[in-house]
Amino acid sequence: MTQVTAFSYKAGNSVFHKMPAWIKVLFIPLFNIAVFSINWRFALCAVSVQAVLFFVLKFSLREQFCDLTPVIIYAVFMYLVDVISFTYLNLKTIDFFPAAAGALKASFLNENTFSTVLKFFACNQSAALMFKTSTGLELRKGIEQIELAVRNILPVKKEAQFSLVISMFILFIPAVFKIWGELKRAWTARGGKISLKMYAVLFPLLFNAGLKYAWNTARAVSIRLSQDFYK
Repeated sequence: MTQVTAFSYKAGNSVFHKMPAWIKVLFIPLFNIAVFSINWRFALCAVSVQAVLFFVLKFSLREQFCDLTPVIIYAVFMYLVDVISFTYLNLKTIDFFPAAAGALKASFLNENTFSTVLKFFACNQSAALMFKTSTGLELRKGIEQIELAVRNILPVKKEAQFSLVISMFILFIPAVFKIWGELKRAWTARGGKISLKMYAVLFPLLFNAGLKYAWNTARAVSIRLSQDFYK
């Protein structure tokens, strides 16, 4: 069974797979700015349309849920903070359980929290669409095309200098989720259960593995740049 990780590329022949990567790289920040600038109803429409689009592109519910995991955790945290704060404010006049029940209802009716969470969902889906329909190499070349186009307009050197660094930063996002998936799979293979202990044990390992990945990538880039320099 193929291991599903967040923001992992999935091969396909759809219009979005064939679309030049530079268009998707430019679209994501512009779309996210629009989502946070316009009313939450626009974000709701975007979430609905993107969910349907994912099914059309044959992304399973499991894959979609995996991509949305960071936002789901954020949403739970936001609502938990709301419940705790509302409960604390009402404890002076109401008993604990009625206060907690009222706080739970008030938190879910809080339009600011709902709007923020919904907008993050829309932005997360758009990022997932880019990563799922573009390989790392395509994204790097897309960023390089954007940089070269900008440099052709500005009075600067006509060669890509920052695209490699930017692409490394962007591609580090799916790499982190892939590392986490491998650690979690190793944990369950050894008989470990999903619990608070798992996160306490694996998070330090995730940090160390992430540093190792970044170090190896930096070394590879350094070797490549030195080879290009001596050509």
